[in-house]
Amino acid sequence: MFLIVFIYFFVSGLDFLSAHHTGSSDSPNATARFVDPFTGKREKPSNYLVITQDYYKSTRENSNLYTTTLFAEMNFFDGRFALNASVPWNYYQQRERSDAARIGKTYLGFKYQPFFDLSKPYFLVIEGSVGFPSGPDTDKFTGGDYYAGAGYLKLGYLYEKWAFVTKLGGIRPLSRPQPNNLQDNDGIPYWFRLASGQAPSPTYEFKNTTVLSGYVTYYLIPEVSLFAGMLYRNPYNGVDYSQSKDKANPSHFTEGSGGFSWNFSEKYNLSVAYRYPLQRDRDYRLYHSAWTFAFSMEWGSD
Repeated sequence: MFLIVFIYFFVSGLDFLSAHHTGSSDSPNATARFVDPFTGKREKPSNYLVITQDYYKSTRENSNLYTTTLFAEMNFFDGRFALNASVPWNYYQQRERSDAARIGKTYLGFKYQPFFDLSKPYFLVIEGSVGFPSGPDTDKFTGGDYYAGAGYLKLGYLYEKWAFVTKLGGIRPLSRPQPNNLQDNDGIPYWFRLASGQAPSPTYEFKNTTVLSGYVTYYLIPEVSLFAGMLYRNPYNGVDYSQSKDKANPSHFTEGSGGFSWNFSEKYNLSVAYRYPLQRDRDYRLYHSAWTFAFSMEWGSD
């Protein structure tokens, strides 16, 4: 709560910035926020901060996972281009052992809108980002000790009170796995250490991951909307792909989502989404269900 209050007053002091505010009361397409129900982030380049709180119930390790992500974005060239960054923090509420907290993988990215016309009822956005290695100290960091690149093509269309958005892309590993016969948590980069012995056969490999999603939004009034969506990911485990061929590692993952978004002022938005994995076998589901709460704050002038 202290962090939210701090950022509120911080953003209130940014009104002197002259960056273009990607929204205009003259166009329904401009005022539509197009909030991704799976991440809580905006689809189009914007000047905004967002705090996303994800709650995952009953993960595969028999724990509840709380992930708080801070995401900031600033647009340039009248909303055609934007740079952004995100940092997650994970809190593991575990059974029969102590709770734990870890910093997740940091991403730096961009958005590019090649066809920029707020009067049109559609948009196309190209999005990319680079995830940095989390480091070998797994007592402090999580998310994988490797570089990863993510790229997406996003298409959106607004028809009267309905909005349709689809997202196509994926995640690609940009570095190779480190040797798995080295000690972790000593803080020394693996290329400066000698292997303790012959490396055993790896139990996982890095895979390119395909991500497809789409959702439909219905605007009850300009400030309040309902949405529902579907997400597909292949492989099931993402970039860290297990070579095991049992049912704990199926080939793909699908998830449904539904919720609402509320613009309670011109610059402030709250969205809530309930997410439900469609693989329901208790032995291999990633989690039972999840909630996503996102509070975003824009700045800049029209």
